[in-house]
Amino acid sequence: MPSNDSLSFPRPLKIGFTYDCRSEWMLLGFSMDQCAEFESEETIERIASSLRNLGTVDMIGGLKALTKRLATSDADWDVVFNICEGYGTLGREAQVPALLEAWGIPFTFSDSATLALCLDKAKTKMVLEHYGIATAPFACIPPRNSWIGLDFNPLSVMENAAHRDSLSSFPLFVKPASVSTGIGISQANKVVDVQQLAEVVEDISNRYPTQTILIERFLAGREFTVGIIGTGADAYVVGVRELVFLKDNPNFPIDPSIPYNTRDPALYQLDVYGHDLKRKWSPNPQYVDLTLSDAVARAAAETALKAWRLLGCRDGGRVDLRHNTKETDAVLNFIEVNPIAGLAPDWSDLPRLAKANGIDYDQLLALVINSALKRRAYTSSRVV
Repeated sequence: MPSNDSLSFPRPLKIGFTYDCRSEWMLLGFSMDQCAEFESEETIERIASSLRNLGTVDMIGGLKALTKRLATSDADWDVVFNICEGYGTLGREAQVPALLEAWGIPFTFSDSATLALCLDKAKTKMVLEHYGIATAPFACIPPRNSWIGLDFNPLSVMENAAHRDSLSSFPLFVKPASVSTGIGISQANKVVDVQQLAEVVEDISNRYPTQTILIERFLAGREFTVGIIGTGADAYVVGVRELVFLKDNPNFPIDPSIPYNTRDPALYQLDVYGHDLKRKWSPNPQYVDLTLSDAVARAAAETALKAWRLLGCRDGGRVDLRHNTKETDAVLNFIEVNPIAGLAPDWSDLPRLAKANGIDYDQLLALVINSALKRRAYTSSRVV
């Protein structure tokens, strides 16, 4: 792994910073849940503070602020550090990158095409399945707003799905295809019979009427998240973390700093990790950082890197994986990729993975910038 000494920027950089601030969106009338993907003021300032170690930072803001700046002033940034999530469309994460691409301005993280693809979990699975990456057998229910006629039965789609045989028994897992940050994911998404399946499909299709609904074979094994830095052949794993669910490990040592009610039996029945569980600071699951000397961690790193490269992801992010069973011959399955990972210090997975493996927050962001700068006309004498 690169050390701080291996990164050298021979002159102060001019860095533009594009972001969606949660509090600003809430002032416009959006709810906390609607703004869950956006960063807090504290995280935005922490990112800016770190970037100032590399040069000057121009606090641009979101898509509309960037559009105004591009139309009314010279854009002389060396690179734009982009964490905009966008809003309102299934291609929302691609909005700012597409604009920067049109202006020919280098920016961090993945390009507009990759971000649009990866936000759609169904299409992402199709691409990776084509390349031989294992992913849970699945069927795609079209968006509710495309259903024709009142008698349309969404579950009938499963009868013609390529994986229909693998989806003929339970448990199954149902989720909206184009949300992130674990939104719309909870224990209720795991269904054990046809009635539950129909009820959850009805609920999700009403809440997300413009989104495809994924129905997957439930993956019952161990779950991992893998942090990655870099692009293409230069990409490498910075850490592998296992999410240990207490349902299968009731005697697992619990972090004593986490307050929880040990008498709550529901705590020990969870085996699904979603947005609500993340923000409750729950002791289930527990996080265990693995080393690459562990054979399972190495396999997770290899699978994650392969998916990262095939999807064209850049600079930094995460890939989530899960074993299909609890057996010793379990196969790692791709769950999803996060090409614009959260960057809240000591909270988001990518900074925590990096920190657990000797990469502090400032170095993590410098590594991302360094990776992005390789795509512009920098000579080897300007970026080492």
